[in-house]
Amino acid sequence: MMRIGLTPEEVGGNLFPSPHSPIAAFVPTTGVVHTEAIVLRTIDYGETSRIVTLFCDELGKTGVMAKGARAAKSRFGSTLQPMNRISTVIHVRPGRELQILSEASHVDHHRSLKADLARMELGIRLIELVNALLPDGEPNRPAFSLLAACLTALDQAPGRAGNVWPFFQMRLATLLGFGPSFEREQVGSLEAEYGFLDLHSGRISEHVQEGGTPVRARRTTLRSFAILSRADLSNVLRMELNAAEAADVAQLVRAYVQHHVEESYPTRSARVFAQFREGGAG
Repeated sequence: MMRIGLTPEEVGGNLFPSPHSPIAAFVPTTGVVHTEAIVLRTIDYGETSRIVTLFCDELGKTGVMAKGARAAKSRFGSTLQPMNRISTVIHVRPGRELQILSEASHVDHHRSLKADLARMELGIRLIELVNALLPDGEPNRPAFSLLAACLTALDQAPGRAGNVWPFFQMRLATLLGFGPSFEREQVGSLEAEYGFLDLHSGRISEHVQEGGTPVRARRTTLRSFAILSRADLSNVLRMELNAAEAADVAQLVRAYVQHHVEESYPTRSARVFAQFREGGAG
């Protein structure tokens, strides 16, 4: 049975933790660490090796050297492809720029995700955002669980996979401390066709708030934004949005996240896939 929701335990007991609540687990400063990881990025190194950026359950975002990963009979096989969820053995030494990856085995290949171009683009954007926004060496198990659940949804959900990308952005924003602060009553009380989202605070209202950074949006778009920010993943995958609604809420989510992270918001994969689609259309 497919399970794509996040339990309280998987998100550290509270999806909206206090900014003062520690989320980093204890990590050994040296020695051998056995941890699950999701592959974020790989770079060829030398003639046979690869430098790999992993998002680890135990270690957070970690750069590793995979010696011999490109050799014909490499022990790593196909485990180090981006988006793969793997089980690893990493040799950790303080002060070393790259840790040493000695073993890796598959937990989830996400084969269906990689066979569908639209879903693959969304998956690449998920890992690209994590790589851009998460600091090195700081464990964040709620974020790891969120990424794992969203990749599983993209791989297995029968439809509405496009909802995963804005959902992921808003939930990651919350885990990183800049989630929207609207109240449910504010959203439910909207009566006018248009309202406002304050990009700084995330408040939703019918009128411009003094001292804020307001963006005008349709009432339906603001309500979709609120659902994506607070509903669980299984409910988000049941949301029905037509193309225009999906485009409006995607633009609002991007504006909100980009307001907080500024130039750190990654756009490279979106540009690459857009060029690929344009080339295919031609």
